[in-house]
Amino acid sequence: MSIRRLLWILSPRRSSELVLPRPGKPSQRSAMKSARGAALRAGVAAVSVLMAAHVAAAYPALNGAGDYQTDSVGYYYAVSGGLFPTGTTPNGDNASGGTFRFLTDDPAYGYTIDVWNKDDWYANNASIALTLKNGGSTVYDNNGLETGTFPTGYYDYNAGIPGPGVGANAAYSMANNWDWIYAGYFQLTASTQVDQIIGYFVHSGDPNDALTGPFDPNNPIFRYHANIWSNVDGDLLPANTGSFLGDVFSSDTTAGTFTWSDTGYDRTGSASQQNIYRLVYTLDSPVTLAAGTYWFGTNATVPEPSTAILVGLGLAAVSAAGRRRRGTR
Repeated sequence: MSIRRLLWILSPRRSSELVLPRPGKPSQRSAMKSARGAALRAGVAAVSVLMAAHVAAAYPALNGAGDYQTDSVGYYYAVSGGLFPTGTTPNGDNASGGTFRFLTDDPAYGYTIDVWNKDDWYANNASIALTLKNGGSTVYDNNGLETGTFPTGYYDYNAGIPGPGVGANAAYSMANNWDWIYAGYFQLTASTQVDQIIGYFVHSGDPNDALTGPFDPNNPIFRYHANIWSNVDGDLLPANTGSFLGDVFSSDTTAGTFTWSDTGYDRTGSASQQNIYRLVYTLDSPVTLAAGTYWFGTNATVPEPSTAILVGLGLAAVSAAGRRRRGTR
């Protein structure tokens, strides 16, 4: 079974689940503003989080074992992009070479740990969604979420999978909570200066959400991470750094600030619906990426259990989350 099956969390809708209006085409989204309130549409009402230097010491290492396994704060899921700025080969289908890779440190999944594994998505999944900016201008975009130019129905399960709705797949990415992250391929055709790196995740606000559970991006328990890895020569794989850190760039080692806000678009799954949020890392000083092939991903972590902020969370049974990750519900 493809790993993408574990991404949907296709559990039956719960009676308390918040059901938002289904998203229409990008040109129709203006009619749905009431679903979230005008405040979120008025601009980038982002919340500043933390400086990279303050969290570097807390970033988890690869230790061959699952870490904190808590379900009580929910789950961070990144979304993919459906645009191909440098061509449609490779794409999400591994027959083309593939553009989705995962790294897990938890043996409970049954996959090879502590090395990058190739995952098999669909040909119209481009990669993990990524926007790069410099001086306010977009210099790379594989998703169209900032401009409303993503493919019609891409984030809507009801548009069909396989088919237009493959963007309803979402990528679980938490480096020390059920220890699993994703990275997605991207290519730069010229040397590119960057001062903002933007990934995307989903959030509903419903504590019983079938996909994310009670995940709340404003919960101070979470720390966010953005990484860029080099590509392994002769293969389409991110470099293995012996950790969850990127070797080309990491927000844990490059000073900057995370903010996040609602894009105004939704991801509709088989049993739930979430808002698609942007996670922006604004660098204190720009960096320049040489032309070449790279891998990108964001993820969220939780504090060590001994940290005071974790008191009272409680740890769930490994078997329960293990089944969830395998998409058996």
